Amino acid sequence: MNKRTLVKRAASSALALALVLVPLHGQEDIREKAEAAIKAGDDEQAVRLCLEGLRANHSDYELSFLLGRAYASAGRWDESLRVLDDLALAHPENLDVLLFRARVRAWKGDYTEARSEYDEVLRLSPENGEALTGLAEVASWQGDYAGALALYGRVQRKEPASADIYFRLGRVYLWQGNLAQAQSYLQMAVKIDPQNKDYQRELQKAKPRLQPKFELRYEHQTDEFSDERTRYLDQNLAFQASPFKTMGPLVLEYNQTDRAGRRDYRYALEFYPRFGKRAYGYIDLAYSPRGVYYPETTFLLEAYQALFSAAEVSLGARRLNFAAEGVTQYLGSLGYYFGRYYAYWRWYYAPGDSPDRFSWLANIRRYFSADSFLFIGLGSGLRTEDTLTWEDYRADQRWVFLAGFNWYLLGRIKLHAYYSVGDEGPVERHSLFLGLGYRW
Repeated sequence: MNKRTLVKRAASSALALALVLVPLHGQEDIREKAEAAIKAGDDEQAVRLCLEGLRANHSDYELSFLLGRAYASAGRWDESLRVLDDLALAHPENLDVLLFRARVRAWKGDYTEARSEYDEVLRLSPENGEALTGLAEVASWQGDYAGALALYGRVQRKEPASADIYFRLGRVYLWQGNLAQAQSYLQMAVKIDPQNKDYQRELQKAKPRLQPKFELRYEHQTDEFSDERTRYLDQNLAFQASPFKTMGPLVLEYNQTDRAGRRDYRYALEFYPRFGKRAYGYIDLAYSPRGVYYPETTFLLEAYQALFSAAEVSLGARRLNFAAEGVTQYLGSLGYYFGRYYAYWRWYYAPGDSPDRFSWLANIRRYFSADSFLFIGLGSGLRTEDTLTWEDYRADQRWVFLAGFNWYLLGRIKLHAYYSVGDEGPVERHSLFLGLGYRW
């Protein structure tokens, strides 16, 4: 082989290698740009870059995985799952793909599917820390705090130096309301990673604050009707005190109602005794000297019991001794916490009426702190206020809708408001409630 032939072959090999490396380098450049776009929060740009790169090489695993991440980051769950499903078919035991697909299903709210896919990862990789963490997240989002703590505990025993696991444990205890345990774990997270701002913020939330012992409230409610009836006006003044550590608050109330040019008023006492572990009672005693609209006397006893990690049930009875007749009601509730939400269903039953009267109210709250929340509700039957008048009791509501909020500003100033509209036979009733309080 002469020298000229060798030179030609070397030149041809170099050209072929250059032609291969140029697209490879281009793909690598696109991957880097897509990764940077995801980190910068520009999800749509990341999607465009990934699709551009995949048109040149549809089998590029890294770009496909980045595309699934970009879709998920943009909240485009179904498109992300389609990409990840294709990757899982091509790489059935790739833990990165399986783990991320399980996360996307959890973010989408498909908790059953997410748990199944995390379990598949654990079958392939027993005690996989990321799968256990994912299962714990799903449990905590569903309000199963005990299950979440158990799963995080398994990860913590495997990774005792992980600040993230201490943070996650502390956060679950914080959601539970267990400030002492929350503070302990969050302090460990900050100790391991003192520069992490998220850890520091959660630790501040867990530090015990001065618990107010007193609260003074003024409440104002107006009711407008679609017929010729004059407006109702109710006003309440309440003083709440918490003198005992082993007992709930005591509440002294004065209620006044103005209807059809006549006025009635009543005095009430509420208190909340503790009956045992995770059980307490609600007792309401009231007296109206005139008994024109209010019952002359009211007696209410209700017992609450927490169940499992996030449920609560109650049963009770109320006696309302109106001037016209005495009424006995049985009542109860079923509530469940899931993450930052609390849903409950409350019912009332008055036997002996013609016909027997059953009423209910379904309500859901979204908490932003231990005391501040938004709520929305729907119900049917008699009005569900704790302070009932004879007219309220006799008015049948085919339905009632309400929405409002309870909020504390600066931890001291209470704002409470809601609006409700109900259909009472041929009459529509609109109620506006406004409350202002201060605690110290």
